[in-house]
Amino acid sequence: MATARTDPNAKRDLRRVLDSDEFIDMISIGLIHQNQHSEITDYNRAALELLGLTSDEITGRNASDPRWAAVHEDGSPYLDEDNPAVVTLRTGERCVDVVMGIENPDRARRWISINTHPVLSDGAVTGVVVAFTDVSDRVQKERLLTLITAVNRFAMFAEDEDDLFQCVCDLLVDRGGYALAWIGVENGENIDILGAAGATNYLFEDIISPTPNTVTGGGPGGTALQTGVVQVANGLHELPSFGPWRDRASTFGLESALCIPFTSRRSSLLCVYDRHIVAFDPVTVRGIEDIAREVEFGITHLRSVEQLKRALDAIGGLTETRDPYTQGHQLRVGLLGEAIALQLGLDQTMARLIRQSGEVHDVGKISIPAEILTRPGQLGAIEFELVKDHCRVGSEILARASVPWPIAETVLQHHERLDGSGYPSGLSGDQIILPARIIAVADAIEAMAHFRPYRPSLGLEVALAEVERRAGTEYDSDVVAACRAVFEDGFSFPE
Repeated sequence: MATARTDPNAKRDLRRVLDSDEFIDMISIGLIHQNQHSEITDYNRAALELLGLTSDEITGRNASDPRWAAVHEDGSPYLDEDNPAVVTLRTGERCVDVVMGIENPDRARRWISINTHPVLSDGAVTGVVVAFTDVSDRVQKERLLTLITAVNRFAMFAEDEDDLFQCVCDLLVDRGGYALAWIGVENGENIDILGAAGATNYLFEDIISPTPNTVTGGGPGGTALQTGVVQVANGLHELPSFGPWRDRASTFGLESALCIPFTSRRSSLLCVYDRHIVAFDPVTVRGIEDIAREVEFGITHLRSVEQLKRALDAIGGLTETRDPYTQGHQLRVGLLGEAIALQLGLDQTMARLIRQSGEVHDVGKISIPAEILTRPGQLGAIEFELVKDHCRVGSEILARASVPWPIAETVLQHHERLDGSGYPSGLSGDQIILPARIIAVADAIEAMAHFRPYRPSLGLEVALAEVERRAGTEYDSDVVAACRAVFEDGFSFPE
């Protein structure tokens, strides 16, 4: 195999090319030289293009010039001592892959990745060479993805629509860095604000009127509602058709607006404002449209959850009307099951589904004659077989109701035991889903701690001790330990 050899003449030729003005202007990486006062003294063509400046505008600018409006990725401003060029001039150390957002005339903020190299003379730092590339697309996409992910989480865990709307507006302002965000719904000639964050003093009754024949009805919010089309308004101060609406935006320093009508919630919209003249480029518009779709998903999810809650309340009530001795039993089992789930580190969505499973776990008892359910004393073999069938009956009822996983499965399995001694299928170990193992413990604790027709209450401590005695054989040891911890942390059954 031939071995590559270094040709000294070729190396000198390469250095000559690298040092030539033609090569420096040909490359796409921005290059600038700053003297010991951080003033720009030289640059290449790519630097002018990336920074959006002319030769006259760039020459002499220093790192501290406020016209850069330099910011970190979190939106906080760069201090003079943080600027990578200043750091290198002060320390002589290189800075590598430092991301900075800078003001860019007539377009959205540009994000650049900066590398610096000190210029030395007799061992002293006399200047710095700054090389930078445009990473705007990457930064914008990562920023929007973070926002979308957070909105999705809010959509899953919001208590109600008002909570969802306010959380999304807060998120767009606090994490997104936008000046104002609001969600509203048309109400006659005006828009009712459902959530808002940021420069909310900008909002008042007339400014958000969607009616076209009013003085402010031609704004992007009103237009979005009238047309059902997304409205992008960059450079608000340059849009004379907006009149008083534009003037008020200027007073609050709002230079760009994006208004997106919802499709699943009639006459509603999301509006986002920024202080940059060109804040909403196509990448950003698509990202915030995705956020609006996540909000719509959240609305649908909340309505589905509410419908499910009403349905489960109705189903759960069926059992208690036939078995007054277990009135409140399902509710208490659900609450304890939810607390155990959270203690085990399950997320709030799963904990809520486990609570709902507990609230209907005995619904299959509607198939059992009332005299059996309320009879004092022990049941006979035939009667006990009828009682055991309530797991299957309840699961079938809930399956027909199309409830989400794992509710029907938990109802089917909540009397299964780890050692295979349970019913109706004699499942064992990991064949039993975790939600069912949780409800099994909660059900046993609640039943022993409260009065039943065939025996008095055994008390909570006796119930816990009995379940702990069976941990690892009939009951999941981790679930039993979590149950004990829940009560030690102050959980108590409601009366």
